[in-house]
Amino acid sequence: MQHKLTLSVALGGALASLAVGLAAYAILNVVSPAAGSTREMGLAAVVALVVGAPLSLAFGIALSRARRLRTQIQRIAQNDGLTACLNETTFSALVDSYSNRAAVSDPTRGTILLINVDDLATVNDRFGYSWGNEALTRVAAAIKKTIRGGDIVGRVSGTQFGVFLPGADEANAKRVADRIYENVSKLEFFPTGTQFPLSIRAGAVIVSDRVGFDDLLHKAKDALASTEGTRQDWIQYESLAGWQPGTPSSKLQ
Repeated sequence: MQHKLTLSVALGGALASLAVGLAAYAILNVVSPAAGSTREMGLAAVVALVVGAPLSLAFGIALSRARRLRTQIQRIAQNDGLTACLNETTFSALVDSYSNRAAVSDPTRGTILLINVDDLATVNDRFGYSWGNEALTRVAAAIKKTIRGGDIVGRVSGTQFGVFLPGADEANAKRVADRIYENVSKLEFFPTGTQFPLSIRAGAVIVSDRVGFDDLLHKAKDALASTEGTRQDWIQYESLAGWQPGTPSSKLQ
């Protein structure tokens, strides 16, 4: 795409230069008809191309680089630098956008999963922070590999990821969540040559009414907290309803 833009600008500039050269020749021919000839016209066209084409190519390259740099800056501003997931600000804004849309046929607006990476402090203490970052990166990659097209993933805190599944009811959310858990459990993690199994817990909230991100995240944290303890399942499902228009429940609404 960038190469096409560069070539298009160069071609357009060359044609414009040719047009300017021919126009200059026409003016010269009107002013001094004796000077007009096929050779002079050709010379004017050649000069225009020789001068204009390189300048147009250089301009096209600069424009392409500027567009690529702008895209990179936008990506950096929206994504978490370590895991390449959306950062909390971008993630929360998108969740607000989805969860506050008017439900037309299906009252389920979606489901949010708040996924916590367990034992990350232990990894940092035993093996160092670089291995802790590696653990986060691998879990993030497993989550992104598992989710459906159109789902969004963000890093909402140091050890937690948010996954929003637009339109997913409890049954759909459970299928996606179970696949995430299975794929994370299969990760081979050997810090300093020692196997260390990675595990996650999650709180899930099914969104059936309009709700702000802050309330949604708070409910998901409550669900996540209820998974603590050896007798609890790795994930707990809750629902949140009752939001009314005008209620100041969302920081990004």
